[in-house]
This record gives sequence, C-alpha cells and structure tokens, in this order.
Amino acid sequence: MIRPDDLWEALDALALEQGLTPSGLARAAGLDPTTFNPSRRISPHGDMRWMALPTLLRALDVLKISPADFIRRLEGEGRGQGIGAARRIRGLPLSRLRGSGLFDSTGRPNGVLWEDVTLPCAVTGDAYVVRVDTDSMEPLLREGSSLVLMPDMPPRRSDRVLLWRSGMEPVLGILLDNPLEAGAQRKAGVPESRQVDPVGRTGGRALSSSRWAVQPFTASAAPLRGIPAYAAAEEDMHVSSPFVREDALVPVPEGKAGVWLHRVVMGTF
Repeated sequence: MIRPDDLWEALDALALEQGLTPSGLARAAGLDPTTFNPSRRISPHGDMRWMALPTLLRALDVLKISPADFIRRLEGEGRGQGIGAARRIRGLPLSRLRGSGLFDSTGRPNGVLWEDVTLPCAVTGDAYVVRVDTDSMEPLLREGSSLVLMPDMPPRRSDRVLLWRSGMEPVLGILLDNPLEAGAQRKAGVPESRQVDPVGRTGGRALSSSRWAVQPFTASAAPLRGIPAYAAAEEDMHVSSPFVREDALVPVPEGKAGVWLHRVVMGTF
C-alpha cells in the first residue's frame, strides 16, 4: 500500500535528479515556494499529509512525468525497490569537514574518513551528505539538519553552497556577487557582457575568478533584506541589498588547488 511519505520521497527523488530543491520545484510549478517544505508535510496531529492532487499534477508536469508513470514507479516491486528506494552515500558532520584528503583532484568525495549515510531517496552522481552539528547557523539551519551536495552540479547565483578550502573551516551559505570584484571591474571600464562569470560552466571545480563570494549562514548574517532569518533562506539574496554586509562575505579564492564550491540540492532545513 502506498503511504503519504512514499509519495513525498518519490517526488523529492525525481526533483533531485533534475537538480531541483523542494522550493525550486514549487516555484517552477507556479506554486508558493514553501509548498513542498518538510514542515508543511506534517498535519497538526503529527501525521504525514497527502499531497493535493492538483499540486501533484503541476509538479509532475514540471518533471515531465505522467501520472500513470509516477504511480507505476511508486508501486515498483514493493516499497524500497522503486523510485523512492534508499541509497547509502558518503557523509560527514560539518565539524569534521576540514581535514585534507576528503576530496580528490576533481572535487569528489574520496578517502576512508567518510561515513556511510542512508537517504530515503535515490540520488545520482557523486552526491554526499553534510550533517550540521552546530547551532551557530540557527535559525537559517537547525542543528541536526542534513544537506545533500552535488559536486558535479554547477552552482548558480543565489544557490545554497558549501565553500571548502583545504585546512580551513568550511563555509555554508548563499552564493553572491563579490562586491569588491564587481566594483573593480566596473571602475576598470569592463563591459558587463565581458565580466568574468565562471559559475554555470565549471561545475564544482575550482573557480578562476574571485567575482563570487559566499554569505555565510551564521546568526550574525540574519536578518537580510529586512525579512526574518527563516524566510531569508528561501529568498534570492543579492549584494545590492543594504542588509548584506560586505565584511561578512567570504570571497571564493581564485583558481587555487584544493578549493571547491559545491551546490546544496536538498536538505532538512
């Protein structure tokens, strides 16, 4: 028998395969960005909600999956063998994501320090999990949250990302324009069409420009744009906002070995 959580897990897996977060899928379907958030899947009585049929149909239309095919995948050959099948991937707590030897020369997880983590849905590629084991980023990220990152998925402006630098503290946050680099290019008279924009072409590989910076998910970074911190995590944030402090941004180093920028594609926020 199909259960509500089977449906949610299957939809999450399909969205992840296409590089969509729950909020990204909702936006693409023309729905409220919070429609598929984990917190909205639970009823006031603590039970998992059934998704409304019109909502499901709009999501499947975005994912290019027919309702009949979705049901067949859900049923599969029994729970655990269909689209919502669990998969074991590599993972580490955030506090242990600073040592050397964690990633290979292409930025993919490597070595014996990683733990096995079980996800309730299938993921593709060399995805890995980071468990937030600090309360320093609340309320944007709760302690105990788990994030799924995809090294091969190109990060884009306003994406949630992890900036990893060998021997340094990892930085979780929002990818933004580096105001210092952008200002320097404008002062130098570089046309906007010729300004360096490596994001979207390099995947998670080391970037060749410092045009980009990360706005950390720290308590001191919220609120942004005059909205509550919990809402800021779901909004597009740009350095043009007066609430984004330049001194709080972490520049993405220029094309250095051992520097990786990985996109967060799913998580329990």
